[in-house]
Amino acid sequence: MIYLAERFKDAVAVLVGDGPIKQRLTTAYLEYLDDLEHDELPVELRAAFSDLHLALHQVKPASREPCVRASVRKMSSSEASVHAESIVMLFSELVRQGYRAGPLKVVRGEKKMALPSFLAGDS
Repeated sequence: MIYLAERFKDAVAVLVGDGPIKQRLTTAYLEYLDDLEHDELPVELRAAFSDLHLALHQVKPASREPCVRASVRKMSSSEASVHAESIVMLFSELVRQGYRAGPLKVVRGEKKMALPSFLAGDS
């Protein structure tokens, strides 16, 4: 499930970027979360993700625009902010539960450094 944390991390990165909240929410959801299935998430996060999905798929578009874009367009900025906060909350819960966005990498130098003589016991 590490890929979930990556997807949500990327969505959050869009949400904290520049531009109007409605535009950021639409981009974050369409690019990173729209194709996720509810059962891919941990059980305790499925209801929140389902609520988000339903809210962003409420409006049937009049043209060829995506349903998400039409739904967000009809929202107030404060409603869009609430849904953006849901994405951040879902990401933070994934991280809290141990689904990290990527392992920490340890950088090793090519040379082993010699211990100082006072630590090595040399007198």
